[in-house]
Order: sequence, then structure tokens, then C-alpha cells
Amino acid sequence: MRTQRQRLPPTVRTGQILDAALQEFSAAGYEGARMEDIALRAGLSKGGLYAHFSSKEQVFRALLERHLTPARLDARAIVEASASVRQLAERLVDHLYASLANPAMIVTMRLLLAESARVPHLARRWRQETADAHLADIASLLALARERGLCEGGVAARHPELLLSPVVHAIVMAILASADEPFDLAARRDAHMALICGLL
Repeated sequence: MRTQRQRLPPTVRTGQILDAALQEFSAAGYEGARMEDIALRAGLSKGGLYAHFSSKEQVFRALLERHLTPARLDARAIVEASASVRQLAERLVDHLYASLANPAMIVTMRLLLAESARVPHLARRWRQETADAHLADIASLLALARERGLCEGGVAARHPELLLSPVVHAIVMAILASADEPFDLAARRDAHMALICGLL
């Protein structure tokens, strides 16, 4: 007797599909991944997969949105809750490192970097909608912090990307590390906080 597939809420099923897609894209690359293989990993028929996603590109875009779209920075709330540069740096670093502990984020970033030449429009969209927006949030935070007298208009005010550089370095090193290599996120976080205090 044939067993009937369990009907799951769409959000749960979408999560399963994206988990399967991340495995399939990581194993086969964007070009090599096929919708039927993603469906198989997710325990669905190909038609079941197409009920949720109309194309491989749409699945890839959903993966980027799921793992590489951190919450927007609430610059005003961070500045208002900070009485010193150190507190400002702590809150900013807490926000920046929130997603780094998620291994799926590192795997997805590796995938984006590896496949950006094949899907340049998706890489460009991610940069514009996520990376550039995050940078604008940090610039806004610095402007508000200067208004409150928490920091000066130094090099970080002119180049807010410098405050993101240690995160970018941490991501690159995590991508290059093997599974058995230790990755001391806490030490990197502390060093990043000290750097921000120095720059501000």
C-alpha cells in the first residue's frame, strides 16, 4: 500500500526545500543542481517542488534571502541605548555577529561567491538590497552617534565600510577553513569591538 505524503504548513515545507537546495547547490553547484534532485532531497515530487518554486533561480534567490539577509540595524535604538563608545561598539558587534554563528550562512555565502559569475544579477541584487543597505545603516548610526557626542567624525565616519571589514574577514576565513579547524568567533568578536572603539 502506498503511503500518502504528509501535508505540512507552507512555511515548514519551504524550509525543508531550502535545506535540501542548500545541500544540492553545495554538492553540484548552480549549473549542476536540478530541480528534480532538490525535490528528491526534500522528499517531494518534482511537481510538489514546483508548487512552491517556479524555477531553480527562484530557489537560489530564496536561499540568499533566508541566510544572507540579516535584520536591519536599528541605528537610533542602538545610539539611544549607548552611554559610551564601548557600549555603542558592543551593540553594533552583537548585531553584526548574530548571523555568523549559523553554519548555513557561511555555506550560503560560499555558494554566492562561487556562483556569482553564473548568476550576476542575483549577486548584484543581494549586494544592492542587503550589503549596501547594511552599510547605509552603519553610516546612519555613526552620524547619530556624532550628534550625541559619542564619537568624532574620524576615518570611520568617512569610510563606514571599515567597521564591516573584520566581519568580511571572519566570513572569508570561515569559508576557507576545513570542518575540523577551530574558529574562535568570540575572540574575533572581542578584537572587532576593540577596533571599533579605536576607530571611533
